[in-house]
Amino acid sequence: MSSATAKRVLIIEDDPIVAMVVEDILRDMGHEVLINLTLEHALLELDEGEVEVDAVLLDMQLRGEDAHPVVLDLLARKLPFLVLSGSDQSALKSEFPHIRIVAKPFGKAVLEEAVRELLNPGIDPASSSPR
Repeated sequence: MSSATAKRVLIIEDDPIVAMVVEDILRDMGHEVLINLTLEHALLELDEGEVEVDAVLLDMQLRGEDAHPVVLDLLARKLPFLVLSGSDQSALKSEFPHIRIVAKPFGKAVLEEAVRELLNPGIDPASSSPR
């Protein structure tokens, strides 16, 4: 991926192993990656403008806390994001039908496709390079 198409992506995930796996996949795709392991710090950094990103990958349960406030914040900022979750997110999907949810566990190809669609809306994935 060229530096012109590389994006800066924030991962908000409390499981360090999952965060590292997702980070590796995004870096292999050519993106710059930031990781935040707590809901409190993620909200603080976003509120204070400490983090400038093109998109966010968000786990909905961070150390037992629901990340719904982050969803509302990201929607208000019109910042593209997708939810990574190992739990039932039907209530979130009902409230916000347009939100993309990737169920854990997920495979590399599934995450890559979801990230490509998130970062390149309107581009037909079938016309992108082979996976």
